[in-house]
Amino acid sequence: MGLLLIVIGLTGSALVFWHEIDESLNPQLMHVVPQGDRISPDAILKPVQTSYPSLKLDAIDLPRKPEATYKVWLKSKDDKWINTYVNPYTGAILGQRQWGRTLMTFIYDIHITLLAGKVGGIVVGICGILLLLLGVTGLIVWPGWRQFAQGFKIRWKSPVQLVNYDIHKVGGILSALFLLLTASTGAAMIFYTQFEGAVYSLTGIPKPPEPKSTIIANSPPMVVDAILQKADAALPGGEITYVSLPTEADGFFRVAKKLAGEATPHGRSRVYLDQYSGEVLRVENALEAPLANRILNALFPLHIGLYGGLAMRILYLFIGLAPAVLSITGFAIWWNKTYAVRSRQRQTVKS
Repeated sequence: MGLLLIVIGLTGSALVFWHEIDESLNPQLMHVVPQGDRISPDAILKPVQTSYPSLKLDAIDLPRKPEATYKVWLKSKDDKWINTYVNPYTGAILGQRQWGRTLMTFIYDIHITLLAGKVGGIVVGICGILLLLLGVTGLIVWPGWRQFAQGFKIRWKSPVQLVNYDIHKVGGILSALFLLLTASTGAAMIFYTQFEGAVYSLTGIPKPPEPKSTIIANSPPMVVDAILQKADAALPGGEITYVSLPTEADGFFRVAKKLAGEATPHGRSRVYLDQYSGEVLRVENALEAPLANRILNALFPLHIGLYGGLAMRILYLFIGLAPAVLSITGFAIWWNKTYAVRSRQRQTVKS
């Protein structure tokens, strides 16, 4: 388990600054020179559809800075995600990437599935639960409860076994709160369906039904530009970050917005609209959400440290290293104790 936690922790550290790293490695896809007014989402969808007729349109990430590009999400027939990047001023297609074949998405897949699909995801979720257990038991046996000062002391001039033990106890107590937080939120996101059901049940709030469009025969879906205008009118303020496109006959448009005060990068506020009539099916204002939704919306920001600005994200980068330190020092403590027991057993046999 220690080996798995090392992998999960180190990849988690790498993902803290995922988007910054990805942009710095791929400026030709994600940065352009502003050239006046942006063209509309509908205008960029046409060349994408023409260039990749075998792929299915799924969503659009809207540019949120003058130099940013459109990112169009497409899906292949074998359910693989393809990202296409489009210049928001000229409509020119800048390039395409497949999910899992870029550095950061590869690291992400290791972090959440260990590259083993659904089974790997379950293993990662179980590791999160076991890390939670280790954190709680570690807090219980921490020697600082008996002598507070000793709990934070590292005896650097002592034998290596004692130094190793002290690093384990001090590193454990300093990272315990954050490890408990990342372990619990990570496990909750892996087992999201079960966690979501439990949250709605415990808070006494019914889970809202999935929206559905009313099918109108021989009627095409509304254009994205009109949908975005209706979403803005239904939920004023904030910034539209992406729009999910309907992929089924009764599917719907889902427009995501980030309102002032939200911690999640893309926001957790949503407007659901009928794909044929543009009727607003549901509005979710994250700042006014019921308790159950606030708990669910908090999982991701708490897991990656978005609630405390840049300083907290830097701290989370180092928290991701903690499982490696604790696993190595913990293994050394176990080995030393095992070796000592065996030595005593051999001495007893000889005597």
